[in-house]
Amino acid sequence: MSGAMLAGNTAEHRDVLIVGAGQAGLGTAYWLTRRTDLNVQVLHAAPEPGSSWASRWDSLELFTPRRFSGLPGLRFPAGARDYPSKDEMSAYLNRYAARSPLPVVTGRSVRSLRVTTSGFEAATDAGSVTADQVVVATGPYDRPHIPAAAADLASTVQQLHSSRYCRPTDIPSGSVHVIGGGNSAAQLACELAGTHDVTVVSSRPPWFLPKTIAGVSLYWWLYATGTLNAQADTAVSRLVRGRGDPIIGKELQQRVAVGDIRLLPQRVTGASDERLQLGDGTSEPVQAVLWCTGFRPDYGWIDIPGAIDAEGRPIHAGGASPVAGLHWMGLPWQTRMNSGIIDGVDRDARAAVERIVEKHKAGDRR
Repeated sequence: MSGAMLAGNTAEHRDVLIVGAGQAGLGTAYWLTRRTDLNVQVLHAAPEPGSSWASRWDSLELFTPRRFSGLPGLRFPAGARDYPSKDEMSAYLNRYAARSPLPVVTGRSVRSLRVTTSGFEAATDAGSVTADQVVVATGPYDRPHIPAAAADLASTVQQLHSSRYCRPTDIPSGSVHVIGGGNSAAQLACELAGTHDVTVVSSRPPWFLPKTIAGVSLYWWLYATGTLNAQADTAVSRLVRGRGDPIIGKELQQRVAVGDIRLLPQRVTGASDERLQLGDGTSEPVQAVLWCTGFRPDYGWIDIPGAIDAEGRPIHAGGASPVAGLHWMGLPWQTRMNSGIIDGVDRDARAAVERIVEKHKAGDRR
């Protein structure tokens, strides 16, 4: 569905408004519409629920197997490859929203969210929506992050963030420095190594984990041992958070070992002209730079005291905001290790629905 302009200035009202129809928003809507009779609406700025996946680079594959890439009520379909492509993920989310069916309105952006005397008001590009409770499920990865050093590189250095990269021909022939130490950096460095001289610059030595152990997916082992669902405050979770996200698969490690890719485990501290300055005091000449430096949250549209901290991050305990009636979904480490991947949506969504129902029964809109 697409949003329609409201007549006059009358605001729509919902018991629960969900902002964002990615996997977190859709999973929450699924349980809300099956376990309650609440009036629920999901607003999504993009034309389709799967748009964010469809817009990523051509060869992108999830690093979670199909078994761990589905939402409640619909298994991820079988395929020729163990790991879904970004286009398969996009198609799955679109099918999920339509099949359920879920009360999703696409192409309608929430420009601001504020607290009123009776609940919440979301100003959208098609009029206002009021709600007793709100679930923010837009995710923490809205705004591409490019370090400040990028501004000091010469105009002769082509720079591209991974969010705008599609294929190797986007990078001029010759050498390219891939900046970042996560799964995106690893995948793109390996792809570019077929056509370019690649150097990976990572702020710390990458932590590699195999995709399979004894022929069985790593995720099955993590699931079977309880690690995948470990609570965020357990010792194993604290260990993983301290080391940073692992790179799933060892292709980059193998290519570095045989000299196909050069690895510099150094932090980028600055830049000048056609050189990057590194944490060890050296500098590195660059011809092209692919910034795989992730994303930052963009919650500037939330005008609610106590909802966001000074660094722009959600304030919450397991997804529950200190602001009564406000809920978060899809945050990394929201409750457990797998909160930030698709497999973790189910449990976190059910917990959010329990809070929503409890508050609705209490009849307290604030």
